[in-house]
Amino acid sequence: MVVLLAVAAASLAAGCGSSSSSGGGNSVSVPPGVSSAISSAASSAVSSAAGGHVVEIDVASSGFAYTETTATASAGPVVIRSMNPQSLGHDISLKGNGVDEHGQVVSDGGVSTMHFADLKAGTYTFYCSVPGHEQQGMKGTLTVS
Repeated sequence: MVVLLAVAAASLAAGCGSSSSSGGGNSVSVPPGVSSAISSAASSAVSSAAGGHVVEIDVASSGFAYTETTATASAGPVVIRSMNPQSLGHDISLKGNGVDEHGQVVSDGGVSTMHFADLKAGTYTFYCSVPGHEQQGMKGTLTVS
């Protein structure tokens, strides 16, 4: 992912900037807004990768469901992300084995995220903690090994 961002940044810089030849080398200027956007995206990608195993459990495009009802992760640092395309607010929460954590409630393409420094092996339930949503089927099983 970081390599893709670097390639995209180089392509964007080459397409948006001006280059001139000076002493056999090329000089590329990048507009200030583009430079900070590229830097921010690269930083996010690096911190997600450094934060551990990333598990994506997105909300379905309609109804009270996630796109997956089962997920797996390796024990240790884990990041759980859930993108919600709906206008109705949902979150991603995790319970079991002494864990009871909640991501933020998001809507309209927002991403609910939880970070675990050392998630232990075991079976957990992921669910939406908005009242009534888990009971309507917004839940599944995360197996950590």
